[in-house]
Amino acid sequence: MPNSATKLNQSNPCLPTKPVNNTALITEGGGQRGVFTAGVLDSWLHAGFNPFDLLIGTSAGAQNLSSYMTCQQGFAQRSITSLSSDPHFYKLHRALIGKHAVDLDWYFEQVEKSETPLNIGCGEERLKKRQLLFSATKKEDYSAEFFAPTRENWLTILKASSALPLLYKKGVKIGNHYYVDGGLSAPIPVEEAYNRGAKKIVIIRTVDKEAAVKSPWAHKLKSWLCTNNRCPKALELLTHHENSYQRTIEFIANPPQGIDIIQIFPQQPLSSGLIGSRKESIHEDYRAGIKSGLEFLSKTRTEIESAQ
Repeated sequence: MPNSATKLNQSNPCLPTKPVNNTALITEGGGQRGVFTAGVLDSWLHAGFNPFDLLIGTSAGAQNLSSYMTCQQGFAQRSITSLSSDPHFYKLHRALIGKHAVDLDWYFEQVEKSETPLNIGCGEERLKKRQLLFSATKKEDYSAEFFAPTRENWLTILKASSALPLLYKKGVKIGNHYYVDGGLSAPIPVEEAYNRGAKKIVIIRTVDKEAAVKSPWAHKLKSWLCTNNRCPKALELLTHHENSYQRTIEFIANPPQGIDIIQIFPQQPLSSGLIGSRKESIHEDYRAGIKSGLEFLSKTRTEIESAQ
């Protein structure tokens, strides 16, 4: 497997390719643990594998799907390693003086003005034969909504999907409403894929199989927020998230007849956390993602691509 700087081995990776009908890819969030997903998807990009006609991502999962659809191998991994690890991105004490503890404004400014920014034009070309959706949670009623990115709104929707409640203050305004992290109400949006007609659904998780019945996102966030006298509001958010998470796990365990769900898990607990991880841990988890992605291709690629 080449390193993250290797270019995709295709003559014109932006050309739209024909996907397999009724196949979906779902990518879970997880903050810096999303680097595992980045590794999986980079291994697929290198192999020219993207048979999905529907792709839905939440939070870090939405960011990973962005670089997958723009065919920018290594983009997500570099963003997680450098930007989310930068001291400017996360400072919990800022919340005490009314500022964002997690500075998504700065983060996406860096993404946009990078020497190699997200190639949204390429993404739009690739999406002529597919649908890409990012989940976000409407702040006023905690309902899940799914947005299709365009050239004009791509980064705004990504920011909304990634806006951890309370750590990114009011959330992100889209239209007349404010939105926060999609993981609050749609942590693994598999039911949305089913409702849109998907029959074969692949889910990339950011927790190992043994931990899959509990949401580490919730417990980590609770430990942060309850130290800042925000426990009542935090508990309200986390109870809603836990209920959404458990409903999803039950759906995955007992899908409707005729629905095939394949999950890709880290083979062992990831070294990275939601945020504040060591770069060595991030690199280790990225390599684990590459390994899992290649193993998936060796076992399942033919089955996925030949399904009709």
